[in-house]
Amino acid sequence: MENLHMEHHFSRIYEQRDHFLTKTRPLHDRVWTRPQPEKWSIGETYYHLYLMVKRLRQLNNIYLPLLSPIAKRKKKEGFPKQSEDIYTLYKKKNGKSMRSPFVLLPPKNAKDRMTFHHLVGCTSRETRKLEAQVLSLNEAAAGHIRYPDPLAHYPNIFQSIDLLGIHERHHFQLCERYYQLN
Repeated sequence: MENLHMEHHFSRIYEQRDHFLTKTRPLHDRVWTRPQPEKWSIGETYYHLYLMVKRLRQLNNIYLPLLSPIAKRKKKEGFPKQSEDIYTLYKKKNGKSMRSPFVLLPPKNAKDRMTFHHLVGCTSRETRKLEAQVLSLNEAAAGHIRYPDPLAHYPNIFQSIDLLGIHERHHFQLCERYYQLN
């Protein structure tokens, strides 16, 4: 099914990743080394992003079959296709970064679980699976399926994929700053 907005969000995610991986290539031997004691390494950051995509896809396995029939009834109602940068807004409002839920934290032994190269491949595969999963939905249904996430203002599927890209960009910018890649 053709869905240009969703395809645009995924294209941006892939482009951001390619740019980040190119920019961090000189650090390939230090991807698991933290730039500061309390800041995630490039590898830990990427593991966190991998978990974000994987958990959203896993949630969709259960959530989409349940909510798709209900969402299809709202065909004529409008819906947003983009999201605000909730991470920047949260930091401005609260003076600190948003904390990651425990299910999205990279494991302590992340570097022992897989190589960075393998992690990048797993993240790409999970993203392609998520992409196939949401692009198969009717656009109206995708716009009316909302996730129970109050911090993100109960985003629909379009907004959730947009948020994935915003979230990844946020982490990539942090890594670039911590590793002084600017």
